[in-house]
Amino acid sequence: MDLGHFSFSNHRMFWSRVSAVGVLVYLAVVPAPAYVGKTLLDVGELLGFFLLVVAALGRTWCLSYIAGMKNDVLVSDGPYSVVRNPLYGFNFVGAVGLGLAVEAPMLALLLAIGFIGLYPRVVRNEEARLRTQFGDAYLRYSAETPRWIPDWSRYREPEFWVINPRRFRQGLLDAMWFIWIFMAWEIVEEFPILEGLRATF
Repeated sequence: MDLGHFSFSNHRMFWSRVSAVGVLVYLAVVPAPAYVGKTLLDVGELLGFFLLVVAALGRTWCLSYIAGMKNDVLVSDGPYSVVRNPLYGFNFVGAVGLGLAVEAPMLALLLAIGFIGLYPRVVRNEEARLRTQFGDAYLRYSAETPRWIPDWSRYREPEFWVINPRRFRQGLLDAMWFIWIFMAWEIVEEFPILEGLRATF
């Protein structure tokens, strides 16, 4: 079996869904940390929810530029004018925000470490593909635009932008998957069986 073909880089959506299930399992068996005060957890929850909203809106913003076109056109306007990987940046914000919003700071740390460990390779593979596909145009774009830290002085947007509505609609639910996990946990958290499950670990 070719595990490389089934790598995170090649199947990000699949592994993202596996990660979502893993997050829910983690939350089901690991109680809120006793070493963190209730006030800090509450502040973290508010901050986390804010980050979730930022991530969902940011991913939707990116989607409005690349839906149905990222494999055909070198997008360099809107969020892509200030940073080369805005979608992945918002993924990081959402991952950390999710951990904080569910009052699991260790989970926020683990998700951040996982992101830092996985996504640089994803970006390298994607950049290699874009160099092959767009040649000198991508080389100029990558030389002018930061990979991770936005340069807002470079921001530009067109007067009009064409969106593929079917692709945008399909991607919209994925754009807010952090919110869906948070909402799912808020429902699951009310199940009495969780207390007994956590007591066994």
